[in-house]
Amino acid sequence: MEHDINVYVGLDVHKDSITVAYAPASGEVELFGKIGTTQTDIDRLCKRLQCKARHIRVV
Repeated sequence: MEHDINVYVGLDVHKDSITVAYAPASGEVELFGKIGTTQTDIDRLCKRLQCKARHIRVV
């Protein structure tokens, strides 16, 4: 499976949730969805995004 080198991640942070969108360097922006705000939720997000690209850039 071929992956882009970079994926760009945008976060819309609120008290109770974080909305996540991402865009591979060569593609369109896609809504990832909402996650919780705990460290476990963020760790799980990072692990799921690692399969999309070699480098994750949070902007």
